[in-house]
Amino acid sequence: MSTFSFTEFDFTLEVVYFLCMAKKKGYVLLIILASILWSLDALVRRELRGIPASALVTIEYTLRLLILLPWVGRFLPEIRSLRRRDWGIMLAMGILSGAIGTILFTAALAKVNDISYSVVALLQQTQPFFAVLLAVLILKEKLTPRFAALGLVALTAAYFLAFPDFRPTFLGNSGELTAALLALGAAAAWGSGTVLSKLMLSKLSYAATAILRFAITVPTVMAIALFTGQTYTLGAVTAYQWGLILFIAVFGGVAAFMFYYKGLQQTEAKVSTFAELTYPLTATLIGFSFLGERFTGIQMIAAAVLLVSILSISLGKND
Repeated sequence: MSTFSFTEFDFTLEVVYFLCMAKKKGYVLLIILASILWSLDALVRRELRGIPASALVTIEYTLRLLILLPWVGRFLPEIRSLRRRDWGIMLAMGILSGAIGTILFTAALAKVNDISYSVVALLQQTQPFFAVLLAVLILKEKLTPRFAALGLVALTAAYFLAFPDFRPTFLGNSGELTAALLALGAAAAWGSGTVLSKLMLSKLSYAATAILRFAITVPTVMAIALFTGQTYTLGAVTAYQWGLILFIAVFGGVAAFMFYYKGLQQTEAKVSTFAELTYPLTATLIGFSFLGERFTGIQMIAAAVLLVSILSISLGKND
């Protein structure tokens, strides 16, 4: 029986890319695919709200790392070639985006009595503000008038998709406001993660970047869990919960990040962050389909505008 290799996985991604589009822009579709997996991850993560956020993230990231452990040796030469500055970037990515961002988002999703699943997910619409700002300042990416106009349209559509009554529903509700701030904090952390990841992908392969990110995040979230007292006995995790955790570790973790980093290698950070708006769009569809949340006429229009804007930014000419 043959064993899985990253060469085979890389070939599979190349086939997906080729089938999507014959030009470089096809890699954006890998980012969109990762975003769809992340929206499913969020739905499953919501069902694990009985486990403290830091403890849950510790367990899932440990599983991610264990899954990839057999291939660590293959990427050691790449990792050893990193310089001090590279390690600084990698540590910032693993701690800020990997640990803090995921913990904040998990904590927001756990507040199901204060805020809806769709609103938590849709607050990720603020992520492009952080990512584009850092892409311009750090990566020296240029903003064209076309890109700026489409970006403004996409963010406006995302706002009305989240808040069809034109006013954030969490205003005046302290519990919902807390959940919203947690989600916004996650968006800021993940927005910076897009730019930091782009920097690292110029030094490492996409698989090595994912492995190293997980390796840094595991001890970080473990320390946070111990410091905040959010520990959880593994024996208290039910068989059903283990199944859900395995799902988010494999599909929302390993698979999604392999797709994402492979796509990001060939995609500008400013374009990637708008492609990731596929996530709040699909999250809203999930809320509609599985959680009984309903679309208004405004939300339907906003969803259509957001989808067109994402495709225009992702597949159009932005330089």
